[in-house]
Amino acid sequence: MAEATRPAGLPDFRQPPLNEVVLGVQFAPMEGYQQIYAGDVWKLYKSQYPNVAEQPPLPPVFETFGPLGAQNISFNIMPGGQHNRYWFVSSDNTELIQFQNDRFLHNWRQVAGVDNEYPRFEAIIQKFQKELVQLSNFLRSLQPPERQRQLVCNQVEVTYINHITLPKGVRGDPSPVLRVANFGDASPDDIGMIWRRALVYNGHPYARLICEVNSALNYKGENMVVLNITVRGNPSVSTIGNVIEFMKNARETIVKEFANITTESAHAAWERIL
Repeated sequence: MAEATRPAGLPDFRQPPLNEVVLGVQFAPMEGYQQIYAGDVWKLYKSQYPNVAEQPPLPPVFETFGPLGAQNISFNIMPGGQHNRYWFVSSDNTELIQFQNDRFLHNWRQVAGVDNEYPRFEAIIQKFQKELVQLSNFLRSLQPPERQRQLVCNQVEVTYINHITLPKGVRGDPSPVLRVANFGDASPDDIGMIWRRALVYNGHPYARLICEVNSALNYKGENMVVLNITVRGNPSVSTIGNVIEFMKNARETIVKEFANITTESAHAAWERIL
């Protein structure tokens, strides 16, 4: 497994407002898997993620490309019995794995009151790759020998969630921190907006960039905006190696977008390096 390195020239900050990073894949349910095996999946990761919580399942989501408005398709009807989603959580609550029969995600997150410095993308993706290989090998072992296959990932996603505190005295106007917001004298009380665009390679769309901004309060009661930036799409070849390359490219796209849409004064507060 090759060690990941940070791309040269990628925007960087000493104190980024990053609150959470999510790396995930969606895949076709594997033959032989039943919900009773969820405990065996947990055993793969239990030494690092000793706590478990059950959550409602995530519906399948596919980014599609066609007429305006056909941004993604979400399916809420699942064949057969419903499979729960499980959170396998680290002892300090700063990292977790999310697993269900067709979804696997790794989250790193800031936790209030815990001094957990962002370990950087390179460390997180190394963990994710190892964990995904473990899952693929386990699910493959449940299949009849003559039909064994690896995971077929049909969607890959990377999400950065930023909690950006607004300057004192600013209630809901994000223009001091976001270039894309300019309300002049008509300052809003709060804000909620989303924009999407297709990412194209060799003339063909392969993924979608999704940005979402919403007003919120942080745990100290301060006004902030939550900026979510996601890249989601389908790698050309669904091997784990291609999934990792897709994620690396998605991370570059997200970081560049973040730097482009945030203001220079915000960059100074976050101690921009590059």
